Amino acid sequence: MSATPQVTDRSAFKEGSLGMQALLAIITLGLYTIYWTYKTANTLDQGTDQSLTPILAVIPVVNIIAFWQISNAGEAVTEQGAIPVFLLFLFFPIISWYWVQSGINSVASQ
Repeated sequence: MSATPQVTDRSAFKEGSLGMQALLAIITLGLYTIYWTYKTANTLDQGTDQSLTPILAVIPVVNIIAFWQISNAGEAVTEQGAIPVFLLFLFFPIISWYWVQSGINSVASQ
């Protein structure tokens, strides 16, 4: 495992509409965010050199580990460090969601 996470498989990344994701989060009363966390952890697990455990995203309280894993692997697709993204996952999740999804969209469009 390298010090800085790297993208290893660009084909694992698919663009996602941030607007549609926000709408789905509202319509499902936040349940979509659990699915997004699982899907994002799975994508980063497949597309980076980091080893993530996506199933942790659906287990309450333990999902904090998934947030850390996503934040750490997200360094490969964003210009943000793991600690700021993780702290935002805990206190202002919409910002970290935007950063990570925007990074995924950027890699997917290349």
